[in-house]
Amino acid sequence: MHSPEDQEKYQQLASKWLDKTITEEELQVFNAWYESDPDGIIEIPESFAQTEEQLQARMLKGISNSIHKTHIYSLWTRISVAASVLLLLGASFYVHRYGTTEKQQSLVVHQDSITPGKSGATLTLGNGRKIQLSDAAVGELATEYGTRISKTADGRLLYDEESAGKSSAAQNTLSTAKGEMYMMTLPDGTKVWLNAASSITFSPAFNLPGLREVSLTGEAYFEVAKDKKRPFIVTTARQNVTVLGTHFNISSYADEKEVKTTLMEGAVKVSNLQSGIALVLKPDQQAVVNGGNIHIHQVDVNEILAWKNGDFVFGSESFEASMHKIERWYDVEFVYKESDLGNIRLEGWISRSSRLSDVLRKIELAGNIKFEIKGRRILLIK
Repeated sequence: MHSPEDQEKYQQLASKWLDKTITEEELQVFNAWYESDPDGIIEIPESFAQTEEQLQARMLKGISNSIHKTHIYSLWTRISVAASVLLLLGASFYVHRYGTTEKQQSLVVHQDSITPGKSGATLTLGNGRKIQLSDAAVGELATEYGTRISKTADGRLLYDEESAGKSSAAQNTLSTAKGEMYMMTLPDGTKVWLNAASSITFSPAFNLPGLREVSLTGEAYFEVAKDKKRPFIVTTARQNVTVLGTHFNISSYADEKEVKTTLMEGAVKVSNLQSGIALVLKPDQQAVVNGGNIHIHQVDVNEILAWKNGDFVFGSESFEASMHKIERWYDVEFVYKESDLGNIRLEGWISRSSRLSDVLRKIELAGNIKFEIKGRRILLIK
């Protein structure tokens, strides 16, 4: 039984954990409380919350569905909210922590050498010159075909057409390695966020009459500048996406069976290059291309865009797909047998600014698995 003073302290820590402002020192205190009192319940007054709507949206993402046929291990090992309680109480809500029945000794808690990814990319110009953008100074980097290429004070890559460019077969490529992401603005004003282990290729003479075309490998989020006269086309190895002006995300990694296109705003046409089948997406829909097939389903766009907003969000994907996300961001390799996975699926969110050891420790506490770090190889032990 906590004293009123302790109750207030843990209320504040719980609130900080929920809105991701908790410090490392505070997290250690909160973790210690979790270990000492696994059945504890904390009531958090509404005054600690942002808004009830925001909290409901965030909390419901972390709830494990106990009647699901597969084992769902919530990453919300520190805090989870029972939906029925949350919806009934309104002005205040209870936070109850769901943990595993067995307490486990973490194998990774002291392994802090692997840090999260950061802003960085390599720009390859039409003449073959390569520029490491993390090392480049702010200001003009080059001029190609009437387009000024520069790095802004906030670290973005900016293409600004100064004069009418000439058509050229020369292409520019912006590429990120594992552990990198980058944001750029194309000559037409289209904004692109490039996730880890990805690349986008385009002509620096982007504003010529006709189509606006780019090719993509990996994952990127696009906010396309509107131009009714010039469609914007994104080509990947297995599909084309055609738009006039809209916001959407494409995930097209070579090591994944599916290409996923998710629409946030406007409309896009997704064409399967193998079968020729084309479908039009509406907001909150995702097109999945697999072989010659293509199908559409509703998705939570906040989950899809979590990477752009600084988080990992797991819930609607396989354990293997979740591990791929972590591999790309931390530049590591997970080693495991598929037979060891069974029906494991992760559910919840965690900040991409977390150290790898913190991410793995939370997964360990959530499920009956352990990890062992050996350099940049992570062994999964059932």
